[in-house]
Amino acid sequence: MMYSCDGLALLEKQRLHEIVSGFRGKSVLVIGDLILDRYVSISARKLSREAPVPVGDFQGEKMSLGGAGNLANNIRNLGAKVQIVGFLGKDEQGKWISEGLGKIGIDASSIEIASRPTSLKTRYVVNGVQYLRVDREIRSDINSELSDKLMRSVGRMIPDSDIVAIADYDKGAITPYFVDMIVAASKGAGKKIIAQPKVRHYLDLRGVDYIKSNEREASIATGISVLNESGLRNIATNLETQLEYKGLILTRGEQGITVFEQNVMSTIPPLISSNEFARAVGLRDAMTSVITLALASGANSFESAALSNIAAAKRAERVGTFVVNTDDILQNLITSDKVLSTVVQVPVRR
Repeated sequence: MMYSCDGLALLEKQRLHEIVSGFRGKSVLVIGDLILDRYVSISARKLSREAPVPVGDFQGEKMSLGGAGNLANNIRNLGAKVQIVGFLGKDEQGKWISEGLGKIGIDASSIEIASRPTSLKTRYVVNGVQYLRVDREIRSDINSELSDKLMRSVGRMIPDSDIVAIADYDKGAITPYFVDMIVAASKGAGKKIIAQPKVRHYLDLRGVDYIKSNEREASIATGISVLNESGLRNIATNLETQLEYKGLILTRGEQGITVFEQNVMSTIPPLISSNEFARAVGLRDAMTSVITLALASGANSFESAALSNIAAAKRAERVGTFVVNTDDILQNLITSDKVLSTVVQVPVRR
């Protein structure tokens, strides 16, 4: 049976406010792929005679932390402490990331230097509209030797962390071998683990407590199509059987966010229309940062997803890489009654 719930009964604003207040001072260990986002601005002035493309003048460029670095940036911006483990190339892009992390108060000394280039995504923005993206990277998995080096840093940092976040972007840092070591060490230390997977190693996240993903990637990973809510429930059951998670949070575009926890499926509608969803680069990381800190502050998957949904409503106002802050969440929490009152929950029967 499907039913709508009183949002204030399920998600009391005071409770959500207390969770957000708990973000400051938390310590998060972020492990994953480090990426540099580069934006090249161009002012178009005519069409080329050589090909049907615009000819423009270079206006400038800017760099932003991407991948695990962007997740760390969001967590730091929410008032928490961040430790980060990953690898960079011995190049200018890697140097920029190291320095960029240092500027926001994140120690980059445990990042390893690898014999491969730093992942670089260059976006060409013509007259304010992204026209092209070019990636320079190697996407194969790192070898066990580099994984062992990264794990030594992870082992040192876990005791001082409230939660461990695995940020996988299919760029090679996260491997089955590395995941097994991270999970064993985290469990041994009694730490929660949240993972944000792409596709390649989705089913290797055995033992992770919480998974934050999207419907498309979960569908590809399990091979189950989502034609209706039955398909969605089948994905959740399949993943729970294989990975033994405690909570699964799936973003679903215009359908909002669906959460699976304790045999209940909850759907939270989006706060703004889906046509705005693609405007902000880094939204995925911003939402995961909120979920991670909410979990570290004692929230359950449902509360964490609701807060990330509230924070994401700021995405339509931002250009470039999206970074969230607590003011975004608290301001939107004030006007969230209508959406939170239309949460839908159904039991998941096996």
